[in-house]
Amino acid sequence: MKEYLILAYLLLLHSWVFAQGNQRTIFLNAGTQNTWEKDFAYSPLVYKGSSNAFSLGYGSAGEKKTEEVYIHYSRLPMENAFGAEMTATHASVIAYTFYKADWLPEKFTLGWSNNNALSIRNFQDAQNFNPRFDFHTSFGPAVAYQTSFGKDQQWRFSSQAHWQVIGFLFSASYVTSPPDPFLHDQPTFNAFWQSIRFFQPFRQQDLGILNQLFYELSSGNEIGIGYRYHYTSLENAQRSQRSGGNYFFQLNFKL
Repeated sequence: MKEYLILAYLLLLHSWVFAQGNQRTIFLNAGTQNTWEKDFAYSPLVYKGSSNAFSLGYGSAGEKKTEEVYIHYSRLPMENAFGAEMTATHASVIAYTFYKADWLPEKFTLGWSNNNALSIRNFQDAQNFNPRFDFHTSFGPAVAYQTSFGKDQQWRFSSQAHWQVIGFLFSASYVTSPPDPFLHDQPTFNAFWQSIRFFQPFRQQDLGILNQLFYELSSGNEIGIGYRYHYTSLENAQRSQRSGGNYFFQLNFKL
């Protein structure tokens, strides 16, 4: 319950800055997520699993600018090829800002994206390795495509993608859970600051694709289905990778 209250708070925190007078929408979706993950500092083996996943979202659309924020949460039981188990918790807040330019084709918009993502990994047989984690904030370009069709244009298809290679990360150490600077006698703030690592060109990246198909109801709200793919590769003194596909059912509520 606490996790959902935190997600709702983050959604409100991001939404208040959106412009007044635009068309505002709340997104709510639930579905199944299939994920694989590697934490090379612990094991070179791939851990795989699937479970339920949930997202909340908020959008504000104007004539020239569209802003969206999605909060995603999942908790997955995973295992490797030898049956060793791990529980993975993923939470992220990803924001998009798209602009309509006169030189762009009518159905396209360009902009930027920002992802704030946390991955926590609890290995069943580990002793001093639990919990393993990483957090990263990344930025990069994004593109969106949208079209409507049907007799009354009641069907809408949208697709958007991002690729982020600028940002910073904060992750656990090799041997114990705290990052290395926390193992030394020094002020907590100094240890935290020394544990942050900036992205190196093309050694760390975060990319994703979101495809959705909606049907507009007489109330103006929408129902639809979608697929979200996400891939993250973080590399510093250690390396972690994860990739997931999320099939979901979504409701859009106009405000």
